[in-house]
Amino acid sequence: MPKKISLTFLTALLFCSVPVGTFAWIPNVGVSLEAGTTGVGFGVESRLNSMFRVRMGYDRMPRFEFPMQFTIEVGNDGDPGYDEDGKSRFDRMSAYLEEMTGFEIDQQIDMVGEPNFHNFRLLADIYPFVNKKWFFTAGFYAGPSVIGRAHNTTEDMTTLISVSMYNNIYDKIYDIEYNEDSQLDGVFMGIELPPYVNRRILDAGRMGMRVGERKDGTTYMLEPDKDNMVKAEMKVNGFRPFLGAGYDGLISRHNDRLRFTAYGGMMFWGGTPRVYTHDGTEIVHGLDNIIGQVGRYVDMVKPFKVFPVINLSISYTFSRILR
Repeated sequence: MPKKISLTFLTALLFCSVPVGTFAWIPNVGVSLEAGTTGVGFGVESRLNSMFRVRMGYDRMPRFEFPMQFTIEVGNDGDPGYDEDGKSRFDRMSAYLEEMTGFEIDQQIDMVGEPNFHNFRLLADIYPFVNKKWFFTAGFYAGPSVIGRAHNTTEDMTTLISVSMYNNIYDKIYDIEYNEDSQLDGVFMGIELPPYVNRRILDAGRMGMRVGERKDGTTYMLEPDKDNMVKAEMKVNGFRPFLGAGYDGLISRHNDRLRFTAYGGMMFWGGTPRVYTHDGTEIVHGLDNIIGQVGRYVDMVKPFKVFPVINLSISYTFSRILR
């Protein structure tokens, strides 16, 4: 930390020691505040001449949360497996687990998603028309490739730990049943399950959250990771070219330094965003028939092969401020 402070102080000292006339060649430097579909941000700009302007800045999407849910199922065939008492496979298996551990499993897992969308931008404007108000823009945005994250809520940690316990029991029973060289003794947490319970667990299958179908037709079941969490990330390209157009004008005829800029265009972020779960499965392109709220979010994301930018900025321009 002291090294960083010293470096910052030295940089400021060197900047202040530069002769005042050094930057006199920089025309019409200004600062701006901006808001729009890329978030809120700030920037600096310079009108090089009547035809060209360069803008540079930083935007960040405000933090907000959006909910989604997964449903825990037992088995991967999509059939609840109701018995004559109207209890599903999940009801029966969760009852066994609760009896062994004391943990009650909630069948719904709540997740929270939040954006991670922030960018450095460098844009060049060209004013081809006589009135010098309408312009075309080219440039790029650059930021982290992960633009959104989702994770389970803390309230569902007990349920996810229980799911991991159940799957561990299932794996051990499966090993005992089908592996002739198994070294396991069938005792779990000091409890030896009756053979009929083992059989029912094997017949029921593993616990997880059915998300959709893989391209080969098999069901994709999402299970908690090694930390007993469920997580996902949305990714696009980190470097995102931009093309657009806009309008630049005065806010007041009595003050030609205070201006507004409205512009729009397309940020090319590499096609439809990709969503990866914690086990590495990509669900937007890799799965079909995605169910529930997650499926609706995926359907919403798929059309956005490019990101629409509609922004408004207010700038104050200094006339050769650094002379």
